[in-house]
Amino acid sequence: MILACLFSTLDNVVTLSNAHGTIAVQTWPRLFLAASGLAAGLIFDLAERRYMGLVMLGIAVLSTISILAVEAGADPNLGLVVFYLSSGFFVTFFTATFTQLAPRMHVPAFWAGMGRAANNVCAFTTSGVSLALVTSDNVALIMIGALVLLVAACAAFVAAGLFRLPQTEQEREREQLAEEALAAPTIEEQRQAFIANHALTPREVDVLIAVTQDERPLKQVAEELGISMRMVQRHLSSIYQKTDTQTRAGLTKIFPSA
Repeated sequence: MILACLFSTLDNVVTLSNAHGTIAVQTWPRLFLAASGLAAGLIFDLAERRYMGLVMLGIAVLSTISILAVEAGADPNLGLVVFYLSSGFFVTFFTATFTQLAPRMHVPAFWAGMGRAANNVCAFTTSGVSLALVTSDNVALIMIGALVLLVAACAAFVAAGLFRLPQTEQEREREQLAEEALAAPTIEEQRQAFIANHALTPREVDVLIAVTQDERPLKQVAEELGISMRMVQRHLSSIYQKTDTQTRAGLTKIFPSA
């Protein structure tokens, strides 16, 4: 919306100059629109839109300078040329931004083509303010307003991350590995799943953890658990049967451990 307001202010400067007969908007300036649209598409596609934010900041600065220059008495044709040069970049920026946004929406096909409509709506919403500013004949106020819009645009670009460079392939791989590590179940979750899948009883779980923790004798395990040696062997046999294993080594191998 800030960019649309800035651009509509430049539009009003050009339109009023044309209405007053200072300049004549003919066919030739529109050639700049076609050229800038193609240039914007090519530049924005470089390195996965790496330079889109910086380029649009440059266009915003150029538009602001042209507004200030024309209001300060420069040739209005300067504003006319900059207006059409900027038009292609603004249109392509809005289109590309909404195309990128579309896959995250509930109706992607609808939002993919909303860039130009959003631009027009924002321009319509803010044009009254910018027109009042331009027709005020207060050069100082116009300059302050244009600079405020430029600063606001810069702040919005930073907040939206448009100056953040895309990740390299190595950074993406590291981030993906980190996400996979966070998504992976913990050892405790794996153990609980193992216990549930094999329908182990609470006492069998105690025996399982004890015998897979290290290779201490079963007699010591029985003493620590406060049960007889025969009971430990009975529970262990049941665990072997449920887990389809035959030895402590085999049981230790399949039971999740840190």
